[in-house]
Amino acid sequence: MPGLELMTGRPGPEHHWKSMEFRQRVHRASVHKAADAEVLLTDSQRLGDDRFAVAARWDRDHYLSHQGGSVADPVLLAETTRQTAIHLSHRFLDVPHGLPFVLGEASVDLSEELPPVGPQGLAVGLDVICRRPAAGSRRLRLELDADVLVRHRLIGRTRLCWEPMEPGRYAMLRRRGGGEPTTAPLPEPPGTPLQPAAVGQRAERDVLIAADPARWNAWWLRLDRDHPVLFDHESDHIPGMALVEAFRQAGRVAAADRRPGAGGVTLLTVRFTAFGELDAPVSITAEPAGRGRGTFALRAHQGERELAGATVRCGAAEPARALLGTAC
Repeated sequence: MPGLELMTGRPGPEHHWKSMEFRQRVHRASVHKAADAEVLLTDSQRLGDDRFAVAARWDRDHYLSHQGGSVADPVLLAETTRQTAIHLSHRFLDVPHGLPFVLGEASVDLSEELPPVGPQGLAVGLDVICRRPAAGSRRLRLELDADVLVRHRLIGRTRLCWEPMEPGRYAMLRRRGGGEPTTAPLPEPPGTPLQPAAVGQRAERDVLIAADPARWNAWWLRLDRDHPVLFDHESDHIPGMALVEAFRQAGRVAAADRRPGAGGVTLLTVRFTAFGELDAPVSITAEPAGRGRGTFALRAHQGERELAGATVRCGAAEPARALLGTAC
């Protein structure tokens, strides 16, 4: 696979992407994955004190490459950025393995739609600025901003804030939230699962929402703990990326209902406020937001608790900041 020869306009040393590796994946442990097939990153280099180049390859048969790979999606870019944060933490920022990572916020800001993922995959480059907390800070809160480079073009930017956390503090945080580890099967949600094509997927097991028969703008979260991607490794809570993908699916359905042919998701924002537990149903609702008919504000609730809020837009991409936060 050819590398990327584009150099960004970011101040600092120029970097030739053709020197990066786009075939061989980084080790799965460096991105907290159990399966090699779920690793998206292929290389990384340090360019300065806080600047890094990160290479990735997207394959069209990956779960997050929707519609058989004909259209890439912001969720795939969000997962690439999440893996980037974890990888840089371990390789360059002296964060030891074995710590839980809690993501505070992230952004996907596209200036144009992501290109298709072809049979040979798609090379993606991130030109990253990564910042540590101020000297004397008691908590290791990290943040990165990255230009996204595809096919010799700057197509957007991403942002992520995360915190590697000591296991004892993480356990205390989970207890305060009422969370207890469970291996019980996920509850069967009420409602009827949507057809895969309606949410931009190919298989029924990849449909994460079921229609609420009482409300046109509400769905129930569907999760399978045997799903090879969303549950690649054991988790004591609903994986953050599962909720991100469920928001994408719900936003797409809501937009199609209001404006048939609205197109794919070009803006996805999520802010997480609580951990989602694995033994209780989750409701997702959508309401029109902003001036555009293809933009919706979404909420995920588990009982009386709001787990996350999101904004989803379907249609033409615009320069805009999209926030998304989650726990690994």
